[in-house]
This record gives sequence, structure tokens and C-alpha cells, in this order.
Amino acid sequence: MDSPLLDADFVSRIEHLRLRVRGIFEGSLRAERRSRKTGAGMEFADYRDYSRGDDLRRVDWNIYGRLDRLVVKILQQERDLAVAVLVDCSGSMQWAPEGRDPARTKWTLARRLAAALTYLALENQDQAGVWFFDTALRSQCGLFRGRSAFPQIVRFLEKSPTPSEGTELGASLKSFASRLKHRGLALVLSDCLDPEGFERGLAALSSRGFEAHVIQVLDPAEREPEASGDMLLRDAESGGELALTASPSLLKAYRREFEKFRDGVRESCRRRDIGHSLAMAGENFDDIILRNLRRDRLVQ
Repeated sequence: MDSPLLDADFVSRIEHLRLRVRGIFEGSLRAERRSRKTGAGMEFADYRDYSRGDDLRRVDWNIYGRLDRLVVKILQQERDLAVAVLVDCSGSMQWAPEGRDPARTKWTLARRLAAALTYLALENQDQAGVWFFDTALRSQCGLFRGRSAFPQIVRFLEKSPTPSEGTELGASLKSFASRLKHRGLALVLSDCLDPEGFERGLAALSSRGFEAHVIQVLDPAEREPEASGDMLLRDAESGGELALTASPSLLKAYRREFEKFRDGVRESCRRRDIGHSLAMAGENFDDIILRNLRRDRLVQ
């Protein structure tokens, strides 16, 4: 289907992709999802290079004879998966520099990513749903299964909630984790600009058994502000104001702090075994999906 978020041409370019999942999650129905649980008597899944300690009975000697390469067979069983996409709808996510094309903002990018990721899940016969949050969970469309549900999810994403003020990742993600019955893959789309810190939200997901991946959505103007001289800054969420003079030394210090914050989110995710990707507003959308998310091992 064509929509302001995804067009049919783009959908056709991602149909061959799949979401990568490391964990094993019980589901009520069998699906095309290939879990990492392997063992004797299960269906063949793939090959990987031989590692010391692997069972020699799983070595494919035919491939070794042809290619002089030791590989072992990976076996699998089928599981379905619940894929939850959590979209930050706070004031900072809906902020954009003056004059910015609405199609190239953080808010539009986050919803386009949500649409693409839910499509991949539904295409693979997994369950998928979207939740909006800011200081709390605001709205949800519920979990769906099957490609026929995709238009309903897109319509939900196109109905933007009223811009809110603050962000509380901890309270929002803890509430989500306690409500969802089936543990699965939680994809968090947020700029992670939470005055209380983003760590509590990440901990809430990992401590409750979810496999998580954070896509940190930022704007180039947040990284490289085009500003100089005297100005009045207004916080997009709290409404607080700060008068300052944007000197070269201040801008340099700001960039260092921005990079420290961005890298801090990535490092916090790494410590908790949570995936992390960076998506910049205005970046080529195909590149984000087909290059960045592949590189970060969210899609394959």
C-alpha cells in the first residue's frame, strides 16, 4: 500500500529482509521465525564456520571436499515472535528546526521506521504492534499477525498523538514490560533525551526478559547547531528558557557533550546486551534500513 510513511516501491525493496532475533521465545502458534534453539532431529537451517569444540558429526564433509572449508550444520525449530515497536512521541521527538520539511524530521523518521519494522515482522508471520509513549504509555494498536493487518498499523502511525511535554523512558518501558504477556523483541525508537536518564528504561526491558534494540533518532541540527551570537533557548519539553551567547568555544564544548551523550547511549546498550542503531533525520531512508540496521544486526 502507498502512504506518506511507506510507498509500495520501498516495500518491494525490503520484502526479502528479516528481523534478527538471538533469543528463544515461546509462542502460541508456529510461524516462519527460525529460532536459535538447535539440536538433533530438528530441521536444517544454515551453515556456519567450524569452531573448536563443535560436534564433528555436524561437519558437512561434502562442502569440505569441494571448498576445503570446515562448516557445521545449524538445525532449528520454528517459533512465532511478538515484535513490539515503541515510539517516543514526546516534545523533543516532535521538535524540528524552523523551516524543516516535515517529511525529513525525527518524528516522521521514527514513524517510517516503525512502519517498516512492523511490516517485516508481519511478512514473516510474527505478531507485531506499535505503542506510543512519552511520560507514560499513551496509545497502542495491539498485536496483529499477518500482512493483511499492515494497513491498520499504518493508519495508527499516521494519526499523530498530540505533542506532549516530557519524556520518562523508565516509567513508560516499565509499564509496557509489565503489561505485555508474551516476551519478545522490543524495538525502542527514541532520541533518549530523558532528564531522568535513559538507563532505567533499558533496565526495565532487559530485566523482564525482552530482547531489545534501541534506534536512537536524532536531528543533524542537534549535533551541529547553526547558531552564533546572543540567543534564547527554549526546552521543547519543559518550556524552560536559557539566554546565552553561542561563541565558538561554547559550540565546541556543546559538540563534545552531544557526542558523549550519543556514545553513552550506545555503551549503556552494549553493557546490557541491547542492540543500538543511530538514525539521523534527513538521512536516506533506504540506507538506514538496508545498510545501518543490517550493520547493527537488527535485520538480515
